[in-house]
Amino acid sequence: MRKRMVINHFSERTIESYLRGAKKLSDYYNLVPGEIDNEQILDFLVFLKEQKNHSRSSIRIYAAGIKYLYAHFYNRKDILEYIPYPKKARKLPVILSGREVKKLFEVTTNLKHRVLLKLTYGCGLRRNEIRQLKVVDIDSKRMVIRIENSKGAKDRDTILPKSIMPELRGYCRILQPEKYLFFGRSKDKPISEEAIRWAFDNAVKKAGIRKNVFLHSLRHSFASHLLSTGHNLITIQQLLGHEDIRTTMVYLQINHKTARPPVSPLDVLYQ
Repeated sequence: MRKRMVINHFSERTIESYLRGAKKLSDYYNLVPGEIDNEQILDFLVFLKEQKNHSRSSIRIYAAGIKYLYAHFYNRKDILEYIPYPKKARKLPVILSGREVKKLFEVTTNLKHRVLLKLTYGCGLRRNEIRQLKVVDIDSKRMVIRIENSKGAKDRDTILPKSIMPELRGYCRILQPEKYLFFGRSKDKPISEEAIRWAFDNAVKKAGIRKNVFLHSLRHSFASHLLSTGHNLITIQQLLGHEDIRTTMVYLQINHKTARPPVSPLDVLYQ
């Protein structure tokens, strides 16, 4: 199962989640999956909801992994329709104001963490995109950042904020990254997710922000702030790398104005 997902270029996070769903089901009944029928699978998902209080998104991941297992390895195509797939909850993202974002940067004294947070917001990056960002991905001549093999195995360019260039050059001069722009304990490996999470959470605490926010909130804020300063949905969709414009349209429920040429919201903060 893992080999098939690796060949299909599933992300490591998706692979781990799908395998976990299949293993938990097998462990629950102490049976190999081929000996488990459809009703037992339903009972297992009900157990996750009623006894373990798993969230909607968690059950979606379990169900997806189980469906993948049976569809590809037991030729039970019927399970794709028989096993329900919980609808994804559509909640409005929590947005930080420009003042809150700027405060977040001001209280971050660690140079690596500050540049990382600024680029995450200023370029609208996902957590794994900022982790895997390489030095060669920074194109200061065209003022773009190349995002390779992102979600959905897609490449894209996003804007490189002009205002961060002096700090980015200073960071590179002092820390001298080699492969990954934000490296971990060794320069040939990217910074860990735990280190990024700690940097963001610590900045939120020091900034006195009480909203329920995560690193991804910077990406949401990037999109919302672009929309509020007059950029159109198509431009924002391309910068974020959304496959479906409907994903981008959620920001219309927060704010919108007329379109104008794209400028990174990080540059707006420092005008």
